[in-house]
Amino acid sequence: MENSENMVEFISGTRTATVTFTNQKHINRIKKLYEERKDDFKYFVENPDGSVCAKIPLKWVRINPGSKTGRVMTEEQKEAARIRLANARKKTGKK
Repeated sequence: MENSENMVEFISGTRTATVTFTNQKHINRIKKLYEERKDDFKYFVENPDGSVCAKIPLKWVRINPGSKTGRVMTEEQKEAARIRLANARKKTGKK
């Protein structure tokens, strides 16, 4: 795919945003949302190059920088996470 641009565009005072995605993570996410909630989309187009363009509710657009300090886990939570990851890797065959 030659185009690697991702875009969110909206006009102040409107209730919708136009989004264009070329990265697979966001393409998969917007496709899933479209399957589940077609009525919330004004339009959805999958382009020949694999990118997608859609008009979605503006309230779906968020800027979330996450926590400044990061996630704090107890030793028990860390161990439980290690076990879950190990089990998931066994299922998929990855190391």
